[in-house]
Amino acid sequence: RITPRTRAIMPVSLYGQWADMDEINAIAARHGNIAVIEDAAQSFGATYKGRKSCHLSTIGCTSFFPSKPLGCYGDGGAMFTDDDALAQACREIRVHGQSARYTHTRIGVGGRMDTLQCAVVLAKLERFEWELQRRREIGARYHAQLEGSGVGLLAVRPDRDSVWGQYTVLVDDRAKAQARLAERGVPTAVHYPKPLHHQPAYADQCCPECCGESVRAASRVMSLPMSADLTMQQQDLVLAALMEVAREARTVTALS
Repeated sequence: RITPRTRAIMPVSLYGQWADMDEINAIAARHGNIAVIEDAAQSFGATYKGRKSCHLSTIGCTSFFPSKPLGCYGDGGAMFTDDDALAQACREIRVHGQSARYTHTRIGVGGRMDTLQCAVVLAKLERFEWELQRRREIGARYHAQLEGSGVGLLAVRPDRDSVWGQYTVLVDDRAKAQARLAERGVPTAVHYPKPLHHQPAYADQCCPECCGESVRAASRVMSLPMSADLTMQQQDLVLAALMEVAREARTVTALS
């Protein structure tokens, strides 16, 4: 898919675990050192081969949206690079392209983070390592309890970890599973119901028939409650409900 028009490759750390960054960086290097921009919105704090997320490529970006591993109470985010020129460009772009007051070096946007949101992130940084550890523990417990249940689980590669920006499983007949869980008081969400190449904005850029695995996954993914503050009792309720739904599905399959 790389052509002379390609300007960057943007791997996404979906659900909290990093993609194969060494392989992606090598591909970018072979094609003329194409920039690699990490989308670390769901993996901030995760590690890949001993390195931290947002420190694996040309530029790393993360989000501080409330549901992210490090979240504020509204909108916010950050970019990371060890390239001084890129860092300066990022600073200018976020403030209408200004390099100095009323001096606009480039075209920019109004992208400054609100002071209140900065204060929230700074306060939450004090317990961020604790939150990461809790997310890892909760994710591991979900995995251990659901293994063999018939619910599809996402594998964590041995050379990296996940901070479980979302804890997402794979289920058949998702609508029915969500309805049955809702009856038991368990909220769920779908991240994400439509793959990128099916989005209207990309309709003329991609072939609708490609990426079959993405299409199949999009029809089966279902996210369970995940938060550093999720108690063991709350997680037990989620697990009991989901395993009951999984047993019902196996019974129906056996009867049919």
